[in-house]
Amino acid sequence: MWEPVLTTDFAAPVTQVLGLLDDPRVTQYWDPEQIVSADIVRAVNEDHARYGVKEKLPPGFVAWDVVAVFPSSARWEHDLPQPTYYAGPVAYEIEGTRKALADALAACDSRE
Repeated sequence: MWEPVLTTDFAAPVTQVLGLLDDPRVTQYWDPEQIVSADIVRAVNEDHARYGVKEKLPPGFVAWDVVAVFPSSARWEHDLPQPTYYAGPVAYEIEGTRKALADALAACDSRE
């Protein structure tokens, strides 16, 4: 998901940027109103321990530059599903993300 956070984030990402995640399983969205971020903050603040957060997030907090990996059975119905992996900033979490994705894919393969 892409959202405007920095002053340079005035429009949806261009094709070249979207192409950095070149995998048919990836779906990318532009969220100009930060609706997803607001819902993540709401869910975390209602039950911060569930998401591994020590305290509630401050007013006006924007969830960005993070990666979350969910099990294939996860469904976002009322609250954000509990991720199996959550970290950020993304640039510092490449190896952890690779491992989390490999683990998630292995779990899917073992169910087939």
